[in-house]
Amino acid sequence: MNYTNLQLDETALSIAKDLLNELECDNGWFKMTARIAAQLDSLLKESGYRGTVVWFSDADLIEHQIEY
Repeated sequence: MNYTNLQLDETALSIAKDLLNELECDNGWFKMTARIAAQLDSLLKESGYRGTVVWFSDADLIEHQIEY
């Protein structure tokens, strides 16, 4: 299974704490499936979050910043 890893700032962490609660976290990187990443994206957009989330794909070894 391919996983996405996200690194969030303090504001995004506080918004998404319930969703992230049971995910594996390694040095600030939360490992999740694409479905959970999509849920997190929706939650951040709906809350009016303004900031940057860093995204990393295990499968493609690509890192990208997502601006909200």
